[in-house]
Amino acid sequence: MAVACIIALSLALSFTSCSDGSSGSSDDEKPTYTVTFDANGGTGTMNPQIFAYGEPQNLSPNKFSVDGKDFLGWAKTSGGSIAYDDNSEYTIGAADVTLYAVWGKFVTADNAATVIAGLESGTSENPNVYTIKITDKTLTAEQQKEIGTALYTKFREENDWYGFISLDLSSATGITEIPEEAFSYSCLSGLILPDSLETIGIAAFRGNIFEETVIPDNVKSIEKGSFWGCSSLKTITLPASLVSIGASAFKNCASLKTVNYKGTQAQWEALKSNISDGNEKLTGANIVYNYTGE
Repeated sequence: MAVACIIALSLALSFTSCSDGSSGSSDDEKPTYTVTFDANGGTGTMNPQIFAYGEPQNLSPNKFSVDGKDFLGWAKTSGGSIAYDDNSEYTIGAADVTLYAVWGKFVTADNAATVIAGLESGTSENPNVYTIKITDKTLTAEQQKEIGTALYTKFREENDWYGFISLDLSSATGITEIPEEAFSYSCLSGLILPDSLETIGIAAFRGNIFEETVIPDNVKSIEKGSFWGCSSLKTITLPASLVSIGASAFKNCASLKTVNYKGTQAQWEALKSNISDGNEKLTGANIVYNYTGE
């Protein structure tokens, strides 16, 4: 009998019963998920990368390439904005993920006009797609307007040029204001603004063609006509920091349907008293309160 008890005790110590009926282990191994890299029009190969759930790890360095374009980073969708830089730290959620290469040009204030003028055209059936990422940490009002003029000239004055250009100002962390009419009618198909921004000037992005954009958390004022005539704009994210929105800032934004507002409903109601006339498409949109970007 003593031998039988010893055997039973030994088995009990070596086996742990789980509540779901499966056998357990003293080692809590985290589940793993896969990041797949999409060249998004580029050439080359990259192996998928395995991540443990919730564990930060650097993304594999980019190995794709495109003639005449720079690799700018990774987007979450094929036409999305840059979400992660090359080889940057990444933490995966509870699902497999595909990241898409973003192609364009790194430019400075000094060479932006030359680079933009030299961008190659696609065709009407297959237009070329570029992201212009400004590497300067700060830009004067004059420099911003020079870049805007170069974009305007590319689209408005160069015959038979087929393409889409997005502007990424996220590295320009010294910019606090986009000056009046700086990027008016620049035909931008995408826009990323710097976190340092506080004011968007009069008619700064009037008449552009991007479908969505995010206004950074420090912005307090969107001045009159800032996004007037952005007829393709469907979704805009507004910060809780906003104090005022000028007259007709979103006039003739015929496609605007959703406002992702990072503040509470009470904050939005307070802001509405400082939203001037001509913004009915904004105030009449579907307002998503307490938006976190998820």
